[in-house]
Amino acid sequence: MNNELKPKYGLITAICLVVGIVVGTGVFFNGRDVLNEVNGNLTLSTLAWAIGGIVMLISIANFTNFSLKYGNINSMSDFAKVTVNNKFGFIVGVFAKYIYFPAMTATISFVVGMYFTQASGLISNNFPFSAPVFIFAFIFMSILTLTNLFAPKIASILQVSTTIIKLIPLILMGLGGLFIGLYNGTLNDNFNFINNSNNNINNISGNGFFAAICATCFSFEGWICATNVGKEIKNKERNMPIALISGSIIVIAIYILYNLGISGAIDSETLLGFSSSSEAVSEAFNNLFGSLAGKILIWVVVISAIGTLNGIVMANSRSSYALAINNEGIFKREMLTVTKRSNVPLLSTLLGYFLASLWLIYYYFSQTNDLVVNNLYPKGFPFDLSELPIITTYILYIPMYISFLIKNKDLNIFRRILLPILGISAAIIMIIAAIFRHQLATLYYLIFFIIVIAIALLIDYLAKKRRLKIMNNSNNN
Repeated sequence: MNNELKPKYGLITAICLVVGIVVGTGVFFNGRDVLNEVNGNLTLSTLAWAIGGIVMLISIANFTNFSLKYGNINSMSDFAKVTVNNKFGFIVGVFAKYIYFPAMTATISFVVGMYFTQASGLISNNFPFSAPVFIFAFIFMSILTLTNLFAPKIASILQVSTTIIKLIPLILMGLGGLFIGLYNGTLNDNFNFINNSNNNINNISGNGFFAAICATCFSFEGWICATNVGKEIKNKERNMPIALISGSIIVIAIYILYNLGISGAIDSETLLGFSSSSEAVSEAFNNLFGSLAGKILIWVVVISAIGTLNGIVMANSRSSYALAINNEGIFKREMLTVTKRSNVPLLSTLLGYFLASLWLIYYYFSQTNDLVVNNLYPKGFPFDLSELPIITTYILYIPMYISFLIKNKDLNIFRRILLPILGISAAIIMIIAAIFRHQLATLYYLIFFIIVIAIALLIDYLAKKRRLKIMNNSNNN
């Protein structure tokens, strides 16, 4: 075994990593929910999707700016280290290692298990929070972890192929629905639609529109995971920025096109009348492509979720290695070992898998146990696993933007001032979105986050103090 990760993924894989992680299952079904938040106003719904995409694009543009300035960056913790300092890089690395990547892995594993059991007809009582869903979630997470560990080339092929497969129905619905909707006037009618069944003006002018933005912003998340594989991207100084920017543009175009296509395939009144988003989307596909399309769609969603999980697993497997390569974290030497044949971090992968399994167990109990305390939260443990860890990334981005703005006086106004200010604004939008969406649960999560970071800093301090003591004793002897 050795400690050096070699470049093994090309530009296409890098782009598919960005697109494949961001484009999960939510895009297939969120359109109806976003439209409902704005009371059927298609103009505001489309604008909400555009704003969510702009938030992602601004964030990616800033991290591309970091890469162009500092060069050799391979992970989230590297970005924090070069923009702020080593200690901040350690904090970001700890968050990525213990919370963000394993929690995201567990969440997407659950999504894979949920849609797989639904497509297979294995739905049982208490679906989706039932034992079969979590069993299949664990199985798929295990299979993809083993694939990434022992056959990274297969994992690369899987990432590219699942990304292409998931984009096909999105593009077909987008183009087909847009064409049919313009031809028969459905799209024009939907843009002029007024929902008289709901007279809540907040849905149009205030709270509803902001809630719609919240939903779209979270649908554009996950792109940062691709940076954790930066060290293994061929010609990364060129390819990683291209992958981030081009991938984000592809995602924004696909999301807006798809949601306009759905509105071209089915009128808004019918769309909003369905009891669930999945029923509404299935009906839109049936209208455009026939009854078989609705049945095929669910399996495409399964494939889409598997592709997203594969990308998250790739990032999660390297989170401990990313800390260790900067001489940070516990068991640094052990976490640097990579397999001789597949050139993948062995113990880093296994630890990431173990932590993701713990988070999956947490997710199961958080959804199946009632823990009501003075009516502060209605069900489950006190914070959401799927979205709240994302908000920490945006809190941590702000010091990076501010530090970059202060330090780099040699750059032009656009790169030094405008981009970071836009990044801070985008981060604030996401923070407000999380508070608006999760309310008191946001506080519970932030308390948990602070405790995790405090424990990690204490362990790091004690470990460094012990090493210093050993060195002093050796010198004295």
